Amino acid sequence: MMQFAEAMAMLRYSLRARMARFAMYAMVAAAAIWLAVAAIWWLPAQREHARLERDIAARRAMIVDAARAAQVADAERKAQAGLALFEKKLAAHAGQAQLIRDVARLAAQRGMRVVSQSFDDGRSQPGDGALYLNLGLTGSYPALRRLLADFSGLPVWLEVVEAHIERGGEGGQVRAQLRLLTYRTDRVAAQ
Repeated sequence: MMQFAEAMAMLRYSLRARMARFAMYAMVAAAAIWLAVAAIWWLPAQREHARLERDIAARRAMIVDAARAAQVADAERKAQAGLALFEKKLAAHAGQAQLIRDVARLAAQRGMRVVSQSFDDGRSQPGDGALYLNLGLTGSYPALRRLLADFSGLPVWLEVVEAHIERGGEGGQVRAQLRLLTYRTDRVAAQ
């Protein structure tokens, strides 16, 4: 506190001289002018900076919206194509014999062997046009994976409902019991 009081006393003593008062007033005026000029230049620059940030945010939002719209349009195109393929496969006429021939041919191409097969026509539920194919296979696990992935290439709609896979012995062989689902054309059309 003492130092402040001494500094104020020295300032009062110094201001007794006319040139010292003039210098102090000039210094205060120069500081005020400098602050005014800085505020005049800074405020428009700050406003311009804020406007640019708003413009950038708006453009980013437009880009994100455009990308999202493109993604939605792409997903819709894929869904329409998938729906058309599903309807085409659902309308394809394949009897039991043709279905087992197609599946056996595909299994043989992928290195799998069909060891058993049976059908269940899904009559447990009225109006159900389902046809279940119970299929026993043997082969390697990679061949089974390729077979399951290639079911979508068949001309009829075929879906894996259940799959039980066991090791089948030496050499990485597996035994698989698959329950596959497809729909009969005549029942689907009658619904």
